[in-house]
Amino acid sequence: MQQHRAIRLVLVLLLATACTKADEPEPSAASPSPTNAGRPSVGDLTIDEPAWNAAGSNWELRLTWDAPEGFDLDHYVVARNGIEVDDQVAGGRWTDRDVEPGARFSYRVTAMATDGTASRPAKGSIKTGTPSLDDARLEGSFIMTMHVDEATGTRDPVSGGAVIFRFDPTCGQGPCSVRWTVRDRQTDAVLPRDGGTYAASVSTPLFITNCFGTVIDESINVNLRVTAAAPVHGAWRATRIEGTVHERSSSSGCMSASIDWNVRGAVQT
Repeated sequence: MQQHRAIRLVLVLLLATACTKADEPEPSAASPSPTNAGRPSVGDLTIDEPAWNAAGSNWELRLTWDAPEGFDLDHYVVARNGIEVDDQVAGGRWTDRDVEPGARFSYRVTAMATDGTASRPAKGSIKTGTPSLDDARLEGSFIMTMHVDEATGTRDPVSGGAVIFRFDPTCGQGPCSVRWTVRDRQTDAVLPRDGGTYAASVSTPLFITNCFGTVIDESINVNLRVTAAAPVHGAWRATRIEGTVHERSSSSGCMSASIDWNVRGAVQT
């Protein structure tokens, strides 16, 4: 009988404990962190880009925005791609001259009040356009791979390989005709520009020698075209070219020879 009373007493205590826990108030949820929902916002961020030229003289993006209403404005802070680039902008416009064509840029503009309070920012992004491929400036040294289509009259088999073409523009900036030279050769000729193509029939030495192993002028047809371009040193520059070079030579008392090349290459960095 005492044993039964002990069991009942334990049950009563357990029930009382359970009821007590059920009646206890639940812990309150953590107070939400303050938000910026009530702060004024910079409005209508607009990003204008130019018609990108090849010379790089107009490479800039122009940002404009509206001031936040009901805000004791002191200045603005502009960030590009997550990094502050100007923290003392006075008005509702700013020009970014550290940009280039064919790239993506994101901006954030925040207003700062006289007491140091920040507004909600305005955000925007842009993928910039590019100049025409035909307007790329052909300049510098290109590592060219040369493949033989056909060769006749040569003393030794012609296997092809890699050479360095050098292009020096005849103008100060932008696309124009180029002086064409070949490393370790006496090649020297001017190639007129027609859009993204550089073509000419010229008389200059290249790879063929006469029967006595002497370098001679050849009749050479050159036709090269720009196939890729990119911003290089603040200008729109050709980075890849391809085309054909046909060389023909004959010398008094020697058999005539010819080599037809397919060529392609990339600018040397």
